Amino acid sequence: MSLNIAAVIPAAGLSSRMGRFKPLLPLPGGSVLSRCVRLFRESGVERVVAVTGKRADEVAACVMEAGGIAVHNPAFEQGMYSSVLTGVRALPPDTDGFFMLPADIPLVRPQTVRRLLEIFARETPSVLYPRFLGERGHPPLIAAEAIPAILEHPGGGGLRAVLEGLEPAALDVDVADLGTVHDLDHPEDYEFALAVADAGYPLEDECRALWTMQGTSDHIIGHCRAVARVAAALCERLNARFFERPDAVRLDPGLALGAGLTHDIGKGTKRHEAAGAELLRDHGFPRAADIVADHFDLSLADDAPISEREAVFLADKLVRCDHAVPLEGRYLEKAEMYRHEEGAEEAILGRLARARVLMARFDREMGEPAERVAAEALS
Repeated sequence: MSLNIAAVIPAAGLSSRMGRFKPLLPLPGGSVLSRCVRLFRESGVERVVAVTGKRADEVAACVMEAGGIAVHNPAFEQGMYSSVLTGVRALPPDTDGFFMLPADIPLVRPQTVRRLLEIFARETPSVLYPRFLGERGHPPLIAAEAIPAILEHPGGGGLRAVLEGLEPAALDVDVADLGTVHDLDHPEDYEFALAVADAGYPLEDECRALWTMQGTSDHIIGHCRAVARVAAALCERLNARFFERPDAVRLDPGLALGAGLTHDIGKGTKRHEAAGAELLRDHGFPRAADIVADHFDLSLADDAPISEREAVFLADKLVRCDHAVPLEGRYLEKAEMYRHEEGAEEAILGRLARARVLMARFDREMGEPAERVAAEALS
């Protein structure tokens, strides 16, 4: 039987530290608040209750347009807990559990919410917390059994004080989602959110979380770090000659870095590039997943522009362990290693030929040898 899960979004704060009204600040795809509402709606949560206070009419309009329900807290100036109470009282009696997400935490990904829903249904904890690199974040998923304690609590210590009483039956689930711990308290927090919202690739701390969750070895991490540095350097060198390159597209070194840091995260499986890509998609990194899926072998049409995909691919072929190597040596070493397997040497030499063509394209468009760029990046 499926559970009836709701979400409560307190959006009644004064935004005093930010200096601007946070819920209605623009972010890609809408506003800070509309992203929070859509996060749950896109994850299958049908009842999303947002609590209004300051500028209630504008906030309510934003909530309803995004598919949520707006309820007003006339006592919003008394603090966050008054809005928690308003939101919880608006939940239907058949609620089995609810998320609690303050409106200034807009970067949580739908994949994280879906992961919490799956585990909550299976484990039935009192509270299920997302945990990022050891730090509990938002949104906790709270069992309906906690509602009486929430409604009876006088407010001291806020919701945290109530949840501490449920700790014996609480669970944590590790996630690779920096958005669970990133709130918009200050202007620089908002600028960061503008820069990374919907990036589609993991930031460095998120890569660290993925490595930890996967038990990635130090050897593979060292290789991934080296490949990422080379891939980002290749993108930067190409960008430096952007206006000299016909039909070029400006590259995102951050995407190359995130994909490079995770390109071997599926190592140990039969088709590690496919396994790594699937893992990245499951965690909400589709752009990096597309690159990781292709990093074993690829070719580029003459009339197609170089992208971050080719940068990560070539970087991987110019790095052995954590140091730069010539392209030829990387492939010929593999050919020698597998020459006893029927068809292996021919296949490897075919991949070498395609890699040579691609590297020549990089050399030409950068105006310098890719092998030298790799060596400098790792020196």
